[in-house]
Amino acid sequence: MKKVKFGNTGLEVSKLCYGTMTFGPLQGKLSIPDAVKIVEHAWERGINFYDSAELYDTQEYMGALPAHIRHSAVITTKSYSETADKMRKSVETSLREMKLDVIPIFLLHEQESALTLTGHREALDTLLEFKHKGLIKAVGVSTHTVEVTRVVRLFPELEVIFPMHNIEGYGIKDGTREDMESELEENYRAGLGVYLMKSLGGGKLLHRAKEAIEYSRDFPFAHSVAIGMKDEREIDYNADLFEDRQPSEEIKAVNRKMFVSFWCEGCGKCIKACPQGAIKIVDEKAQIDSEKCVLCTYCVESCPVQSLRII
Repeated sequence: MKKVKFGNTGLEVSKLCYGTMTFGPLQGKLSIPDAVKIVEHAWERGINFYDSAELYDTQEYMGALPAHIRHSAVITTKSYSETADKMRKSVETSLREMKLDVIPIFLLHEQESALTLTGHREALDTLLEFKHKGLIKAVGVSTHTVEVTRVVRLFPELEVIFPMHNIEGYGIKDGTREDMESELEENYRAGLGVYLMKSLGGGKLLHRAKEAIEYSRDFPFAHSVAIGMKDEREIDYNADLFEDRQPSEEIKAVNRKMFVSFWCEGCGKCIKACPQGAIKIVDEKAQIDSEKCVLCTYCVESCPVQSLRII
């Protein structure tokens, strides 16, 4: 698996990044030993880049990895914490759960606008304090918007951008794929580490998975592409594609969607959690707009009665 310099961060990452939400409690619900076995296989295939987050509840999975992998891998985590105190607790929790002395990359999770970034200034400053202490190597943001992908260049302390990107532009909240790609070119040339999310559009592109993955893989202004993989077969399929080889076997695409169970109470908390505006309350129950939903599963974490799940 090819490794590349990750912008100006000083890190080196595989072109394929492992999105860990797939095996965590929000989606696959694998046991930690089963998930570790799968990640070990990914490591053997040359994947050294792993994307985690507080929300995904997969930091403890990272902490269970063998020490030689855990301390050599480039592991990203993210937090929604918006104040200094909350972010300090988030970083301390991440260090403890992942059993790391230094977190390679820490992101402000899902920044929506320039206003959001400005409002989270004290959280960002706290991350920079930890970086100054040598406990974080690089700081950045994840986003579903073109706006944040553009204004990130106004914050020289931000070194990494993790945006929505796919062949059809699914999930980009405020523009087209071409708009996003134009900003990513500027970010790449400015020395930011760029890695891409949702190359399969939250499952909407599973019927043309090879084409969609290759499109993001070949986009010239990104260093890596994060893809969720639930087993060794999916790892091998994607690793083959990223090594420019024909996969040894095709994987049957299984279309998935968000399902609302009958016991939904219609509280509306999922609406606030959904970055795509894909949920509304109808007859006192949550209703999912499958055209807008990208299966990020952020709504699952917000539901107090666990009525939301992927099927």
